[in-house]
Amino acid sequence: MIVVPFIFFSLLTYYWWKKHEGFDVCVYMSGLYTLTSFLAIIIVLGNLLEEGGILFDNYDLELSFLPTICYCAFLGIGMLPFSMIYKKDLKNININNPLVIDALSCFLILIALLNLYLVADSTIEILSGDLSTVRTDHYEGIESPAQVKAESMPYIFRFLYYFNVSTLLAIPLFFYYLCFGKRPWWFTLLLFFTSLSMPIAGIQSADRTEVVFYGMMFISCLILFHPHLSKKVKKILRFVSIPVAFAALTYFVVVSDARFSKRDGGAATSALQYAGQGYLNFCFFWEKAKTEYITAEREFPLIAHYVFHIDNDDYRRSVRSGQQGFFMSVFATYIGDILLDLTPIGMILWVVAFFIISVIIFKWPHREELNIGELLAFFVLSIIPTFGIFYYRFMSFTYTFMVILVALVFLLEKYKFKI
Repeated sequence: MIVVPFIFFSLLTYYWWKKHEGFDVCVYMSGLYTLTSFLAIIIVLGNLLEEGGILFDNYDLELSFLPTICYCAFLGIGMLPFSMIYKKDLKNININNPLVIDALSCFLILIALLNLYLVADSTIEILSGDLSTVRTDHYEGIESPAQVKAESMPYIFRFLYYFNVSTLLAIPLFFYYLCFGKRPWWFTLLLFFTSLSMPIAGIQSADRTEVVFYGMMFISCLILFHPHLSKKVKKILRFVSIPVAFAALTYFVVVSDARFSKRDGGAATSALQYAGQGYLNFCFFWEKAKTEYITAEREFPLIAHYVFHIDNDDYRRSVRSGQQGFFMSVFATYIGDILLDLTPIGMILWVVAFFIISVIIFKWPHREELNIGELLAFFVLSIIPTFGIFYYRFMSFTYTFMVILVALVFLLEKYKFKI
């Protein structure tokens, strides 16, 4: 069974690559799952189980037919709507209400400046210190310097900081202005700076995830917009992106070495286990999860936070891990998280609902034009299967604020307002 996901996603990647006559967003998504499935094979053949977040050990590995087929089928269904947008067919992204998008862009820039104010005093000190200790402090609930500083601000600013997650929308907006928008260069550059807000904030807890997430979504947008970038813009983009990418890679390596160099196999083996555990842990969840514990705080985090006062935090995860009898904060892909929360039947219904919503938004294949609301919706929905090689990203209520912003833009773009 271990080779089935690799064969399935390899064939799916090749099929979409041939059908779309090139490298597309859906090819990119499927390629990511091909890679993680290949790494799972290496983990099993190399006897690298039991560590790095992999729940199976070398003696109880159980990769059955049904969970393997469900893993392939439902991940494929989740990616299928994104094959409706052909990169080579997309000619334009229009905008009905430029002032709305400018206002959104300015709002995101202000949030990024707020984030810069909070982290400016401590970032260099953290990077020059013991990153392993910084991460341990985070796991133990010790507040970062930025968190301490944020608590001293008035409530309105603390609430606005919830929108720091929404600065991710600056990635597609940055590319939109590069290709189709007519705004000064400094405004576009500010959006690029804004898009880096979450990785910059992640330094406070020596976090690698935000860097990986940012890189994956930036590449996704680059693939979509690449045909529309002029030669001059491509040169400028390389000039700006290369040092940023180098800094991000250096940070990733340094943090990984600080955190995992003392483990057997070192940081390289930990990175392999980090990336290749999705299929293995999905099968573990399928076989071992107790279906009587149904909870939806990760699927409806805003309701859980404000109505039931439940958050998907370390305490809540430890309680749920105790109920299940195994540590649940591992990577089992996004459908694995939904499976654990809502049982296999709930996972199937959730994926079908995600498929239907995505198809309704994207409308039909071979579209030559999208509006800016559809572009942002495409970006937000694509986060789920793209970063879903690890886990369900929208488990925090702060992500719901981003979804609400995109939903408002999506609805407003249906009409043209005269101002």
